[in-house]
Amino acid sequence: MPVLVDHARTREQIAELAAGIVAREGLHALTMRRMAAEAGTSRAIVSTYFADMRDLVLATFEWVGVRQVHRIESAEAAGLGVAGCVESLLPLDQERLDDWRVTIAFLGYAVADEELAAIERGRIDGAYERFAAVIAAQEGLTRPDAACRRQAKRIVSALLGVAIDYSFDPAAQAQPRLRQQMVERVLGASTLVD
Repeated sequence: MPVLVDHARTREQIAELAAGIVAREGLHALTMRRMAAEAGTSRAIVSTYFADMRDLVLATFEWVGVRQVHRIESAEAAGLGVAGCVESLLPLDQERLDDWRVTIAFLGYAVADEELAAIERGRIDGAYERFAAVIAAQEGLTRPDAACRRQAKRIVSALLGVAIDYSFDPAAQAQPRLRQQMVERVLGASTLVD
């Protein structure tokens, strides 16, 4: 009897392993050979699930993106407002720091690839819309207005900057007041101009 394999789940598991490699060692360390070794299988098996390295990199980035979306959705569902949604995405623990390291690596990779750049642009636009909706709800509006959208763009831009800054500052990651400082830095930067 043939063995049934969940193709999508196996791709997801390999992408998770790939994310760990990229977060620890950078995108240059991610090869089909390394992936096979990490997964305890052969390169041929890994190649069954990924057409090429670009496909593996994209799947890895998408896996991280799904985790980030789940975090912000959980913050929204818990009614944590704008500050809670910001906090849910900041690199405040090893898992979120690893996700940011993968995202940063992907950004460098996507610079020279129009399709991948479009995917990242879509994620940023999605973040604008999500934050605009959270801001609108917090303001008691049924839909985001232009002011909500402007504020959302400032929050997302500040969030990207602060997350990248802290991702490269291990000393800052050890500060006990880091959580509050990071959220205040994002929200403070987002209210400087209206």
